[in-house]
Amino acid sequence: MKIKHVLMIATTAVVLMSCMNVAYKENEPENTIRLIRNATLKMEYGGKIFLVDPILSEKGELMSVIGVNKNPTVHLTMPVKEVMDGVDFVLVTHSHFDHFDQPAATAMDDTLKLYIQPADSIFFLKEFGITNTEIIKDKITVEDITIHRTGGTHGKETIMEMMGEVSGFMLQAENQPTVYIVGDCLWTEEIKANIKRYQPDWIIINTGGAIIPALSSTFGTLIMNEKDVVSMIKESPSKCRFIAVHMDAIDHCQTTRSILRNEADKAGITKDKLMIPEDGEIILLNN
Repeated sequence: MKIKHVLMIATTAVVLMSCMNVAYKENEPENTIRLIRNATLKMEYGGKIFLVDPILSEKGELMSVIGVNKNPTVHLTMPVKEVMDGVDFVLVTHSHFDHFDQPAATAMDDTLKLYIQPADSIFFLKEFGITNTEIIKDKITVEDITIHRTGGTHGKETIMEMMGEVSGFMLQAENQPTVYIVGDCLWTEEIKANIKRYQPDWIIINTGGAIIPALSSTFGTLIMNEKDVVSMIKESPSKCRFIAVHMDAIDHCQTTRSILRNEADKAGITKDKLMIPEDGEIILLNN
């Protein structure tokens, strides 16, 4: 009888723990990323909603980079109001025109904080009159989320000098996947070191293979292209999953979604390993 009684208690305890675990998971915040367009992301992470690199201009309202088409080359797939709905803050990797624009500044409420890199400390005040900014020098904590600023290079040699400083961001929160927003960076030893240090579960990469015609034949692309993406995936820890963005929206980007997927297929990289979302698509960032 004593053994039976002990077994009943143990079974009850297991059931209770299981129920508590289910309830805990149900109450956990859902982490998602929605590609708005180009490198503009709307993320839900660690209980917060935020935008990354918002450009909200209408199709063709911005300058052409290579004289082919005015930018962006495609429309937004949703109203600006929907993009901004529920946003707690905005995170910007760098100040180039295809990562922040006037419509984004106009759409931002004065109470909405803009987190920026040190190199852009004056830019957003001077160009857009935005005063509610905070510089991320190394890392900051926004309630339960820790945001580490990471480095990288936006091209090689002459192109790098022209492009200036850019940043990426590593997002961490307790019991949540670590997410690495690489930014406008090439696949370099610095990016490899960031991955080794933080061991991200998800890596968001800007993969448009952007060029400057007069320089790229000598110095290469400004950001990763399809071959760089394959190399990155092959050389990164097996647990990492990748989301590719910054394609099919700016006229100097030569790597399209189709080109990237074809290259990934040839390399045996599955759609579960490398996700290439369409504009407006939502991806669940699970552990």
